[in-house]
Amino acid sequence: MMRPLFEDGMPPTITPAGGTMDSYLEIAERVLRGTRRPMSARGILDAAYQANIVPDHLKGKTQHKTLQARLSEDILHRGNDSRFYRTEPGIFFLCEFISAPDVPKKFKEKFPARRRTRDLQRGLPLGVSRVFLGNSSAGISPLSADELFRSAEERGAMRYMLPQDFDDYATIWSFSLVRRNRSFLSYRIGRYRDDRDTFANKRTIGFPGLVTDSDYSLFSQRDYGTADKALSILLLDLDLSLHSFQGGEPIKPKPIFALEAEGDDGVGVLLVVLEWVCPNWFEPTTRRLSLNDPNWLDVSVPPNNPDDFEPWSNAVFSLLYEHGLRQE
Repeated sequence: MMRPLFEDGMPPTITPAGGTMDSYLEIAERVLRGTRRPMSARGILDAAYQANIVPDHLKGKTQHKTLQARLSEDILHRGNDSRFYRTEPGIFFLCEFISAPDVPKKFKEKFPARRRTRDLQRGLPLGVSRVFLGNSSAGISPLSADELFRSAEERGAMRYMLPQDFDDYATIWSFSLVRRNRSFLSYRIGRYRDDRDTFANKRTIGFPGLVTDSDYSLFSQRDYGTADKALSILLLDLDLSLHSFQGGEPIKPKPIFALEAEGDDGVGVLLVVLEWVCPNWFEPTTRRLSLNDPNWLDVSVPPNNPDDFEPWSNAVFSLLYEHGLRQE
């Protein structure tokens, strides 16, 4: 026997002054409170129509897309003040149930909101002295990531940057490559980051993340949290949750090398390039908002259209192939 949507089995009473519920978010809140389980936007609307709580003026074949957009925007812009959160990509629940003892624990884990811009970060960025980089080989040949952090730390050349430090220090970015057998994942940069992104519509082979003091922990002292940042970016951009790994912990990306590159604004940055060997079950799809036109590139063959790739990818390609760093 199907459980009624609402505890008394009856549609909700009219709450707004106008006589009907006139907000997508109000509909979602009422449905989720009645079902006490996470649901997709389409599922919420189906239940709302079944309960006859959708006002007549809400019409159209893509109402579920509008509802999902409203929920996503509310979570993104209101943060901890939002009534909603994701338990999985595209699956929503009410924050009020996080403390409910009768709600399964698996429904209480928040799935973070997807990144919108490349530089959407918290905390002070980690930087390395430009003088140090000028005296090292990072500008003309790759350094191992371990060598970079050890050497820069010994020389006092690393710090968390304040605005006045940006002329003298280069920000440090993780740049993660996703590998499957002998192939790298490639995708086209879309509008999900920022319409002003210099590299919009270019292809890339990496997932970038600015390393900040919020990434540092007792368990990541050696690399200042770079691998942890890289993993968090991959999980966000690939829409993967910890549940996707069937109870196991995802393996952190492995640092390969570090090199200087030019940032979006023309200012030099330092890239720490990492490699993440993806699980056998993983397959990117165009449904994931952070991936446009995904495909796998054979690592044994240089790309025949380098102009189609953004500069960071081309810099990495150069080192992978010209300096013999490609792994067999």
